[in-house]
Amino acid sequence: MRFPEFTGEWSVKSISDLANVIGGGTPDTTIKSYWNGNIQWFTPSEIGKTKYVELSLRTITLEGLNNSNAKLLPPYTILLSSRATVGECSIALQECATNQGFQSLIAKNCDIDFLYYLIQTKKKDLIRKACGSTFLEISANEIRKIHTNVPSNAEQKKIGALLSLIDKRIETQNKIIEDLKKLKSAIYQEMFGSLVAQTLELGQVAEITKGKQVNGTELLEQGDYYVMNGGTTPSGWLNRYNTEANTISISEGGNSCGYVQYNISRYWSGGHCYSLRILHPQETLDLYLYHFLKWQEDNIMALRIGSGLPNIQKKDLLHFPIILPTIDKQKSIISVLTAIDAKIACEDSLTEYYTMQKDFLLRNLFI
Repeated sequence: MRFPEFTGEWSVKSISDLANVIGGGTPDTTIKSYWNGNIQWFTPSEIGKTKYVELSLRTITLEGLNNSNAKLLPPYTILLSSRATVGECSIALQECATNQGFQSLIAKNCDIDFLYYLIQTKKKDLIRKACGSTFLEISANEIRKIHTNVPSNAEQKKIGALLSLIDKRIETQNKIIEDLKKLKSAIYQEMFGSLVAQTLELGQVAEITKGKQVNGTELLEQGDYYVMNGGTTPSGWLNRYNTEANTISISEGGNSCGYVQYNISRYWSGGHCYSLRILHPQETLDLYLYHFLKWQEDNIMALRIGSGLPNIQKKDLLHFPIILPTIDKQKSIISVLTAIDAKIACEDSLTEYYTMQKDFLLRNLFI
C-alpha cells in the first residue's frame, strides 16, 4: 500500500544505518539541586502514552548530569523503553536524559516521524530479541542489528506526515473525551450537591448480593457473558450468567474496590463483585441510583479496609447514605446524564475507529 507518486524499490537497512542508539545512565543523586534543575528526566512509565513527551516528574541539573554516566540527548530523540515495557516509545521535544530503562534513537539519514512509526512496527522483533528472567531487557547492540525496509526520504516524510495527522486526531479525541468527563463531573456536583430530598441507607433502596467465584481455568477468552470481579474491566468470559442486565455492580475487593459500573447486558458476578437489585422500582430508578453512586464513588472507595488485598464490607455498603428525590426528579436527572454518556460513547467510538485506522496503516504502509 503506497502513495501513487512513489514506485521505487525500498532498500534494506539496519537500525544502526538510520539512527544512533544510545543507552541511558544513572544521575548523581548527591547533587542537591537534582530535583529542581532544568534537564528533562524521563522514566519508562511516562513513555508510549503519547507521541511527544514534554513534561517530566523529575529534572536534573547539568552539574548532576556531568557527574553521572547519563547522556544529554538532543530535542526530537526517540525514547525507546528497553526494560519491562519493551518497545514502547515517544519523542522528546526538549533536551533530556534517561535512566538504564531506555535505549534512545537519534535519527540520521532518516525522517524522525517515519522512524518513530517504523519502531512501532518492530515491537514484536524487539520483544523477541529481549532477554532476562526477572524482567525483559534489550541491548543497544540488538536494536542496532534489526533490519528493515526503507523508502526514499520523500516517501518517508509522506508516510510520517499521514500517521502524524492521525495521531493528532486521536490526541484531539482524547482531549474531547477528557473535557466531557470533566463536564459530567461538574454536572454531577451541581445536580447532586444541591439536591434536597429524603436520605435513606443503600440497604433500604437495594438488595446487595455478593457474586460467586469461578475457577480461573473455566474462564474463556471469548464467550457469551463477561465476568466482573474485583477490577474495572472483565476478568474473562463464560457461556453462562448469574446476573440480569441493567444491574449496578460495585467492586468488592482489590485495588479497584468501590468501582461502580452499570451493566447493560447479562453478566457473571464473581466473588469480588457486589450486584445491586432495586427493592422498590416504583420509588427508585436504577439509572438514578447508578449515577448517584458514581458521584459518590470516591466515598465508597474510602470504605475499603485491609492493606494486602483491600475490600469493602457488605455491612458498610448497606449503611451508605443515598439521597432519593421524587421519581420525576430522578427522570430529569437521568435524561441529562444519559445524553452526556451517549456523547462520550460516540467520541469513544470515534477514537477506537481512528486507532484501528492507524493500526491498519502501520501494517500496510511498511514492508
